[in-house]
Amino acid sequence: MRHLTKGVAAAAVVSLALFAAACNKGPAEAALAEADRTLAAARADIERYVPDELASLNGAMAAAKAELDKGNYTEALKAAQVLPARIEAAVAAASKRKGELTAAWADVSASLPGAVQAIADRVGTLAAAKPLPQGITKDLVVNYQNDLNTITQAWNDANSASQGGDIPRALEMARDVKARADALAGALGLTAAPPAVAAR
Repeated sequence: MRHLTKGVAAAAVVSLALFAAACNKGPAEAALAEADRTLAAARADIERYVPDELASLNGAMAAAKAELDKGNYTEALKAAQVLPARIEAAVAAASKRKGELTAAWADVSASLPGAVQAIADRVGTLAAAKPLPQGITKDLVVNYQNDLNTITQAWNDANSASQGGDIPRALEMARDVKARADALAGALGLTAAPPAVAAR
């Protein structure tokens, strides 16, 4: 009789555990759905400014969903409950990085156009010169003009990227513009532009 009682008690404990786990299914599904919505709303900035954080969050989401699919509702709920804080931290990191890059872009925007304009003025002066200065040929002036056109278009593209909200890409393009502008400025005997900050 005692063994029977122990068996009934053990079965009751198991049943209660299974019932408790089953009761966590709804909360786990709700917590994961809410985390999905929160991450979706913040995904663009996180991906653009702190992509490593997005990869980590995607992995955590996948792991929580895997627990849910396996019926491990308690584990799925535990995993889902920590996601909001992680998403919030990623949003904060993205906001900080965005601010840094926006400030860097403002610096570039203030300095690089002047350098490009100085190059344009110098190339324009050479193109209009009659006769050309010693050591300068018509073909060389044409090359300068072509290089200037490439720089101008690249700078326009960088501005378009910035206006579209892609500051990291805009800064990468600005770094390329600066390298080209420095090379052409050197060939023309002009001072190089101030350094452009790279998007890391």
